[in-house]
Amino acid sequence: MPIEAVVCHVIRGDRILLHRKKRGHGAGRWNGFGGKIREGESPEECVRREALEEMGVGVENIREMGTLVFHNVNGEEWVVHVFLADVMGEPEESDESVPRWFPLDAIPYGEMWDDDRFWLPAVIRGMRVEGEFWFEGEELRRFTLHATEVRD
Repeated sequence: MPIEAVVCHVIRGDRILLHRKKRGHGAGRWNGFGGKIREGESPEECVRREALEEMGVGVENIREMGTLVFHNVNGEEWVVHVFLADVMGEPEESDESVPRWFPLDAIPYGEMWDDDRFWLPAVIRGMRVEGEFWFEGEELRRFTLHATEVRD
């Protein structure tokens, strides 16, 4: 049974909000905020909970942007729901993460999961993504990715 989780990115003007995880899955890497979906929790509820836990802020205007499947990441299977949202207030450091705004033209892909460089640019452009990524431990081996325009 795969682990079901969310990742949410916040874009404000020409900046993106990332956070460096202090512990757990992805510790030491920059990423959007998110985490595992709890029993009985919807993906959107998880986004709201993780924003408060990781950065002390609420979120609004939550938009579902796709689903990514990750195989054999340190021996685990993951299904991750991808979101964009707006934050209410200014994020603060927590015991889980250090938030930081980055210019969109200076995203630290070298300090992120290898797959981010392939799907995140499409999400930043407002596209919906569906993909599968095959890892060996934490090393990306191959992937498939489909990005489509979001229609109103």
